[in-house]
Amino acid sequence: MSKATLVATIFTILASCSLLLPRAMAHAPLSPGGNESLATAAEIPDPLKSWAIYAQLHEHEGEELHAQYYKFNISQGQRIQIMLFKSRRSEEAAFVPSFVLIGPALVEQGTPPDFVEKPEGSKSLAVEGQQAPVATYEPFSPSSFYSLANVTLNAPASGTYYIAVYAPEGGHYGLAVGDRESYGLDEWILIPFSLVSVYQWEGQSLALILAPLIIVLTFGVGLVVLRLKRRGTGGTLMARFGILAGLLFVGTGVATLFRMILALIGTSAGAALGITLAFALIPIALGLATLRLSLTREERASLSKRVYLVILGVIALFTWAGLLIGPVFAIIAGLVPSSGRKPKSLEGS
Repeated sequence: MSKATLVATIFTILASCSLLLPRAMAHAPLSPGGNESLATAAEIPDPLKSWAIYAQLHEHEGEELHAQYYKFNISQGQRIQIMLFKSRRSEEAAFVPSFVLIGPALVEQGTPPDFVEKPEGSKSLAVEGQQAPVATYEPFSPSSFYSLANVTLNAPASGTYYIAVYAPEGGHYGLAVGDRESYGLDEWILIPFSLVSVYQWEGQSLALILAPLIIVLTFGVGLVVLRLKRRGTGGTLMARFGILAGLLFVGTGVATLFRMILALIGTSAGAALGITLAFALIPIALGLATLRLSLTREERASLSKRVYLVILGVIALFTWAGLLIGPVFAIIAGLVPSSGRKPKSLEGS
């Protein structure tokens, strides 16, 4: 790969990222816990921002099933948007939760169960869950789920509102709140780790989640070691970090493709499939470019190669390639000092 081609590749990846991110933004993950009473309701910090909560209703032996509660503060006239959904776990086919929106000045609708707590003087809007016949494909994750219920209205009064999710049996459910797509820098960079918990919520084991990445790393490292043995060299420190970074980038792309296939079983993606493919192919392209740089023979690492490796590492950081480790390795590869001796080639001339 010539320098001109490599530069073109990097700018193509940057352009792809700039076009992709505004369209692919989804719900920011939020983790509740210990929210089985009104007093311990999990707080949604900004109900206008798009949040996704992945949770599980637990059955209490010998007791009536309790609801789980969430609360948020909102001003009159601001939009309240709530969507309830469930996982596609086969063992929870009969699990269909419902929810109640509780707050001031609401128009009463439906009758919530007696065990659902309500603040004194509040009104409630009960929404019964009804499972959609076809699962919805989520290209951002990628994953799929069954939609159950949704509510969209303008807050009739300023104050504290509560959401109570309940069902006659336990199971895994999700709650999407808000519609303003916004991410903090830390939220965006750490999304790959948040998605691991989402896939576990779906019923995937940690071994299955990590399997594609581990397979790519195992075979990739094996091929590189075999190549180095044939040439009688262990490679430079820069090459080692770069190779590991490249394999991690490719591995995350392959893992995304694998999860896309799993999510597509029993549903259809349509045009949304293009978003997932972009999130898979960008890390793979980053990985191939990083590997090509790392395997190129040079007597001494040039400044341009170092700059390219650092740029690829920074791009990977914001495109979820390499689970943070890969970007760090790519940046280290671009910064480590050159060896005092001439490094042996990782690739034949």
